[in-house]
Amino acid sequence: MDISNLASAKVFKYFEEISKIPRGSFNEQGISEYLMKFAKERNLEVRTDDTYNVIIKKKATKGYENSPVVAIQGHTDMVCEKNKDVNHDFLRDPIKVIYDGDFIKADRTTLGADNGIAVAMGLAILDSEDLNHPDLEIVFTSCEEAGMEGVSALDTSDLKAEIFLNIDSEDEGIFTVGCAGGVKCDIEIPIEYENTKAEYESFALSVYGLMGGHSGIDVCKERGNSNRLLARALNNIAKDIDFSLNHIEGGAKDNAIPREAEAIISINPQYFSKLEEKVKKIESIYKAEYKNSDENVGFKVEKTEKREKSFTKCSYEKVVTSLMILPNGVQSMSTDIQGLAESSINLGVVITNDDKVEIIASIRSAVLSRKELIMEKLEVYLNSINSKVTFKGDYPAWEYNKNSKAREKCINVYKKLYNKEPKVEIIHAGLECGIFIEKMPHLDIVSFGPNLYDIHTPDERASISSIDRTWTFLITLLEDFK
Repeated sequence: MDISNLASAKVFKYFEEISKIPRGSFNEQGISEYLMKFAKERNLEVRTDDTYNVIIKKKATKGYENSPVVAIQGHTDMVCEKNKDVNHDFLRDPIKVIYDGDFIKADRTTLGADNGIAVAMGLAILDSEDLNHPDLEIVFTSCEEAGMEGVSALDTSDLKAEIFLNIDSEDEGIFTVGCAGGVKCDIEIPIEYENTKAEYESFALSVYGLMGGHSGIDVCKERGNSNRLLARALNNIAKDIDFSLNHIEGGAKDNAIPREAEAIISINPQYFSKLEEKVKKIESIYKAEYKNSDENVGFKVEKTEKREKSFTKCSYEKVVTSLMILPNGVQSMSTDIQGLAESSINLGVVITNDDKVEIIASIRSAVLSRKELIMEKLEVYLNSINSKVTFKGDYPAWEYNKNSKAREKCINVYKKLYNKEPKVEIIHAGLECGIFIEKMPHLDIVSFGPNLYDIHTPDERASISSIDRTWTFLITLLEDFK
């Protein structure tokens, strides 16, 4: 598709520019410096802070001086996921933007359209000279994907916005007007080691080929969790084959459903054929169970360098048992909105360190007491096995505002543009809107965005035509705020 003639051509220009800047969570200094330079070159009011949030202000165009101030907001960080065979350093390498029909995508890594499209739209508006709009406050927040630490630290005392447009939704024609709250969990299970038996050899067991996805938006799709499936496989193998566990790891982000996981085990090599048979049987079971959600799931075993140290039996049991029985996935469904998950937890990352196995999880809930119940369950169980959990990055739910004038304005503009009724919904995903409401209770907030697919996975892609329509909607909406 030729984008040069699209109304949104500048959006794609700036998306390509920011894609050259590594901007995973906690690595936003580069994008912050780019935004600061961008604003200063255009003589726009700008400020940043220690967490690399950036706010750029632009005066109203003629005739809009008395209109309500509008904030447009997106986050600068992205989830950094790649296929295992891809050589890409997210701390240094740019994202290669590939145009493929109606889609932009990356080369087997996450694209960063979540939420780079919002950043690009903000820049395109700031760079425009022919758009009509009220006073604008373009708010670029950091570390949204890692517990919303940027917005939590943001000083909003100089913001005057009454209308707040969050461009961090992934379905065109849907206006999000509420979302779940959440908290990040760091689970630590202490482990001890013993010498691996001299006659043992080591093998790598891997679960791979899962779809993964956003741990909130995709949680009801019953996709497999690689960390859970690996633990289940280890428990199954232990029924027939004596082995020792040397190492276990899986997943990349607490807010992404994990797609791959690997354990190193050591066994007497005379049982290798039996192990291969078990692996094939387990793979066939997984393929049958996940034929509709993860048809490419695979399970394999490969010889690897011998590990001299193994988990003690007690440590092994604590780790595998925990991964099997800790809550994961949907925990309750909304009784108000059919089909909406109310609370969930994602066992996103497993890491083996020197003296502990760490499990990093993400809890989401639209109901505070349900979130607290899941937290309590974790504490009760982990205390029983002399382990611990630490909670951080707690953020509130964004509650529905039945008197929202911004929502009605969005609906009316959309209907005039496209002659159809948009959807209005509450989502089971974390948006920064709840924190902004806490800081600025008067805000009238709506979230929207273009069609994005498979976010938080290497299959992430964004619809070019949908981005163009969303851009047209955005600039028309701003013009209508006169």
